[in-house]
Amino acid sequence: MNRIIFAFFFLTSAALAQNAIYREIITDPVLSRRCKELIKERKEKIDIKSKLNSLYLRNEILQKRTKPNQESVRQRLEINQTQIKNNLRLTTLKVNSMEENIIRKGCPGINI
Repeated sequence: MNRIIFAFFFLTSAALAQNAIYREIITDPVLSRRCKELIKERKEKIDIKSKLNSLYLRNEILQKRTKPNQESVRQRLEINQTQIKNNLRLTTLKVNSMEENIIRKGCPGINI
């Protein structure tokens, strides 16, 4: 009877110790700092992308509201629209590049 109780306690303590080892995975602090910085930069770039989208939509509305006789205003808005569109494309490419870079660096728990 004592052997059975001893074996039971031994097996349960070994199983608990093994689970504790798996839960306490040691991560390199440099890696986690680098990953946090990469994720932070990506978030900032996504915020910029969101602002550019809103500017693009706002510019379209302003173009629709301008009167036909306001040619200089219309031309300026078209130039702005083109610049915003180009910046938006570049920002989208940069975000995609950042996401690929984060994945290549092996950052754990990334939500893209």
